[in-house]
Amino acid sequence: MTQNLLECALRGNCDGDQLHNAYESLAVVGEDLHLLLLDPDRFLFDNQSIENGMQLLYRSGKLYGRDKEETLITDAFCRVSRGKSEAFFIGGFSGSGKSMLVDSLRDRVKCVGGYVTKHKVDAMSREKPLSGVISAFNQLCLMIKCRDRPVIAKKLRDEFGVDFSLLLRLLPNVSVLLPELISPAMRVEVGEAMNTLGVCFTLLRFVRVVSSPRHPIMLFLDDMQWADSTDIDVIHTILSDTMGSSCMFFVGTYRDNEVQVDHDIFDLIERLEISNVRTTKVNLAGLDQEDLNTMISDALCLYPRICKSLSDILFQKTKGNPFFVLEFMQSLKSRGLLQYNIHQKRWVWNEDIIRAEDITDNVLHLLSSKMNGLTGDVQTLLKVMACFGSSTNESVIGYLSESAEYAGVRNGLEGALSDGFIVKDEEGCLQFVHDKVREAAYNLIPDSDKKQFHYHLGKVLYSFCDGEDVGDTIFLIASQINHGKEWILGDKDLSIAIAELNMKAGEKALDGCDHKTAYSYLGAALSLLPNDHWRNHYDLSLRLNFLMAGAAKSCCQYDEAVQILRGISGRTRCFEDKLPSYLLLSQILRTQGNGADAYNTCSFVLLQLGETIPESVAPEAAKTLVEDTLKMYEEVYDDDWLERKMEDKTLLTTLQFYSSIAYASFYCKSYSMVVYFICKSVQLSLRNGVCEHTPLSFLQFTGVVTKDDDAVLC
Repeated sequence: MTQNLLECALRGNCDGDQLHNAYESLAVVGEDLHLLLLDPDRFLFDNQSIENGMQLLYRSGKLYGRDKEETLITDAFCRVSRGKSEAFFIGGFSGSGKSMLVDSLRDRVKCVGGYVTKHKVDAMSREKPLSGVISAFNQLCLMIKCRDRPVIAKKLRDEFGVDFSLLLRLLPNVSVLLPELISPAMRVEVGEAMNTLGVCFTLLRFVRVVSSPRHPIMLFLDDMQWADSTDIDVIHTILSDTMGSSCMFFVGTYRDNEVQVDHDIFDLIERLEISNVRTTKVNLAGLDQEDLNTMISDALCLYPRICKSLSDILFQKTKGNPFFVLEFMQSLKSRGLLQYNIHQKRWVWNEDIIRAEDITDNVLHLLSSKMNGLTGDVQTLLKVMACFGSSTNESVIGYLSESAEYAGVRNGLEGALSDGFIVKDEEGCLQFVHDKVREAAYNLIPDSDKKQFHYHLGKVLYSFCDGEDVGDTIFLIASQINHGKEWILGDKDLSIAIAELNMKAGEKALDGCDHKTAYSYLGAALSLLPNDHWRNHYDLSLRLNFLMAGAAKSCCQYDEAVQILRGISGRTRCFEDKLPSYLLLSQILRTQGNGADAYNTCSFVLLQLGETIPESVAPEAAKTLVEDTLKMYEEVYDDDWLERKMEDKTLLTTLQFYSSIAYASFYCKSYSMVVYFICKSVQLSLRNGVCEHTPLSFLQFTGVVTKDDDAVLC
């Protein structure tokens, strides 16, 4: 400042170029003095170490030019914290600051006792075990453990009761809230896969318990342009809760240049508005010239008037995109076009040279150029992580570092962390600092080599993890190795091994109720089987086809599921192997509204099992059957009966088909026939003991006996 004041006195005696920073008026001097008073450390002192190299001093976490949007999102959360759920959608180009706008609210949410849970969706997210929303709620369980475990645990116990195992399947981390309820059997129990409606309702019940005005939940789903339809359905179900007991602030961000008008995001917004859920939409454009100048002024520790000419050039080249601006400035610095002058103690630049820079409007160009100058180990690490998506666990890098091919990734990890390309959280999760960084890292792999790179990466991981329980890493291994299908099919033994790997991944996804992921992996497994698989790999073929039919049913691909099940019936070696397929087929036929075919399927099976199926049942006979069943119940029901377990496989199967035919007969037979099949299933349990299907039979029977006799048996 003193130098600029002295320059004012030299006007007329020096070249104009030497005086371009001289003050024009006392008003401008006053503006600079005001800035000094507000932030003296920024402009008055030289607080950088020359030995460590001069760095651009970005204000971490500061939002530039987003005051209006920051007020909107803050006001929205304040309404939520008073007991009403809301949605807030933020659109904008990549690098426009969408995530920073949301992060600006974190401290306020935590200050009022709320929770912030986030999931970043990426283009590869469908190859992961849980959808984004489910993954975010799974993280929430760990946060609750640290703050409100006793209170929430009691509420969860009261709400779910015997249904707690359903919640555990969706959110494994809920076990930390109620460890006393977790038994070894519950951890391995699978049961029938929940459909999307079941997933939505279970999570809605969970949110009702854990959210409140005292503890509101902010759910942040980043990059929704890649969100799964299951995510969309869950969000809508929770926010439009008719009981009004949920207290959740949903924030979704998306790249508005990468979605069309028919995208699920806009359908969700419309459905929420129809459901009277308050919804706010904002769009983040590039910074204007004044805000951009402020950001550059902060980075260079120079008064805004001094760097305005530079910021105007950068504005023209970047359209005000904050991330692009910062990367461009780093590029200028690394190439010596932006330098720190030790004598002047300030950053200097040549405007003409920078103005002449021919750069693309895509930040990938700058990032790729920077990455090309990195060491081989760092480049390898970045390429590996880019293949995995936006994030991965450090343990995966540990597996790779044990191989000869990727021995240098540990050193590469240290370099990538120090260079600021990736960050690591306290749980050991490695993440790219920005989507564009991942894209640039992925572009380090030539397009012609990408398949081979993925495949080789997957094979290395598979060789180290084969036979071990690697948890969710199995999805990562399978998704990588599946890129090499053309090479896998050339080796029959390898084809079978990788088919089994994909089947395990599909089964794990089904355990977590992620049907679409399961459908993808199971389909990949089927495509790898050789032509003679039914003859030479019978057990694998039977299991895999049945799982695929179940996944197709859960994904509403009913015709495909029916086709697979009918194919199983024609390939099985014995009637016993056909039974699970017949049962699932009857369920699908009912779902399709084809009750007659479902009835005929169950009837055929029961006859084969030695049961008698009458052509019709008179109302009087049905009434007598109900009375006989009640009498049998009074005679055998006691603690000893409850301890008797039905273990005979044929009886278990018979009971399942009786329950199924009871449903089917409701659509195509008289109600007396319905009563007949229900009574037969109950009597089967009363004679032979209880099993997991007994409660359904008794529930059906309760519906019969609690009705008016004349109405029921007509």
